[in-house]
Amino acid sequence: MRVAETPDTPAAAQPAATTATARKWPLSRLIRAPLDTWLYRFAYSFIPPLWRMLFRVKITGAEHIPAIGPVLLVSNHRSNLDPVFVGSCIPRQVHFMAKAELWKFKPLGKVIDILGTFPVNRGEADRTAVKRALDMLAAGAVVGMFPEGHRQRDGRLGEIQTGVSLFALKDGVITIPMIMDGTERIIRNKVFRLPKVRVTFGPPLPLPGADVPRSQRSHVVTESLNQAYRELLASLENDR
Repeated sequence: MRVAETPDTPAAAQPAATTATARKWPLSRLIRAPLDTWLYRFAYSFIPPLWRMLFRVKITGAEHIPAIGPVLLVSNHRSNLDPVFVGSCIPRQVHFMAKAELWKFKPLGKVIDILGTFPVNRGEADRTAVKRALDMLAAGAVVGMFPEGHRQRDGRLGEIQTGVSLFALKDGVITIPMIMDGTERIIRNKVFRLPKVRVTFGPPLPLPGADVPRSQRSHVVTESLNQAYRELLASLENDR
């Protein structure tokens, strides 16, 4: 994803995960957050436990996710089903930035609209999508992104798009890297399978200090995310 050029925002020190008591919705037990939607709350009441059981999902590092406040969740991308796994593994609604092609089928577009997902035109500077994501973060919501831009079906890491830094560098935003392993094996040769899936969240991404020139902050964030991904993948390999 490319984003429109805007002036850099000075990086703030990463705030620690809040310990404030979070309120939950009564049926789904989803933590209440700004911009929650009724369909997401309803789906969360039964899809996560079913999904985790079917794929024997092992979740590590969920304690890094703040209960309240703006969060940028940045995950690797191996399957079209990845958003379901992301949403099933954290107790807050995730508002995904998804490829605009999904809205071409209007019934599907209506559903994902109600789920709080919003479109982005890949390969161009989509100012509307950027503003939507920034507004959601400003409201204290969780925004989910796949900074590789496309699925990496071979399981390797793709190139991180530098546009993710625009959101990570906003004051007060906590950026959480996550790695999913196994989702690329769910559909192979048009056959649906039930592989074991592992989901690992890392600690908040460190931001460049005040001594780093504005022109280099985007590069520093991208390199920090690459390093975080490599460390999370290494931890998965050691856990096999």
